[in-house]
Amino acid sequence: MHSSSILVIIVLAVLSVFAGSATAQPVISIEGSCPTRLTFRWEGASANFPAALVVARETGECTLPVDRCSGTVMGLGCLGIRAVAIFRTGLDGRGEVTGRASQSLCGQFLQMLVVDGRPCATSNVVQIPQ
Repeated sequence: MHSSSILVIIVLAVLSVFAGSATAQPVISIEGSCPTRLTFRWEGASANFPAALVVARETGECTLPVDRCSGTVMGLGCLGIRAVAIFRTGLDGRGEVTGRASQSLCGQFLQMLVVDGRPCATSNVVQIPQ
């Protein structure tokens, strides 16, 4: 098992402690240019649940093997998959995070994972601008 897969498993184990149940389909978007300032926005997520931004080098169908998200199929490939941020979805299931992305994230693919049921909810996949 790759170290990045182990990191995702650990993050999901921590997130599963805080999760309840209810599932919604979040929609994400990203604005800005990499490696400068990026704004990540989401809407339509289950309200006030733990979530993670997950990044990978390619799109695909990586199946998560652990805890509350066991069996969840991501729209990301398993190669280099890792969580880059953990947060709560907000009281109305929408919000935004702004920050600086490292050069290593430029051009990679991003998806939001919400720990709100089994399987966990996943968003659309977006590519981080280059």
